[in-house]
Amino acid sequence: MKSRGFTLIELIIILVIIGILAVSAAPVFFDSSGTQSQVLRQQAMSILRSIQQQAMQNTDKPIELQVTQTTLGMPPYNNENNLQISNSGIEFSPADFTIGFDGLGRPTQDCEGGCVITLKESSGAERIIGINKEGFIDAR
Repeated sequence: MKSRGFTLIELIIILVIIGILAVSAAPVFFDSSGTQSQVLRQQAMSILRSIQQQAMQNTDKPIELQVTQTTLGMPPYNNENNLQISNSGIEFSPADFTIGFDGLGRPTQDCEGGCVITLKESSGAERIIGINKEGFIDAR
């Protein structure tokens, strides 16, 4: 007589193998290193684009974005200002410079020929934002 199915030993061995694979593979899928800097890079790019659009729409007064080691955005730095990133555990470099945009959205002042902003997480993960001389803002 031919039996169908698996024996109890075979099922236990398969479950042990699946358990070993799950324990060794889980950290790969649930590791958060680099995630914070990637999310903040997207937020910083959104802030840059918003300030760029404001400068293009309002050519009467200059609108500038300031970058320090711990903040990026438009002053004043407070809880009501949604055009800022601060107290995030991310370091910005180069620090202490200002980016302004002209009426066509091109960068002026410290970033006139194009520039790069680096976001560095405490774990060492880095993300880069580039602004070229024509005003295109991209993730590199």
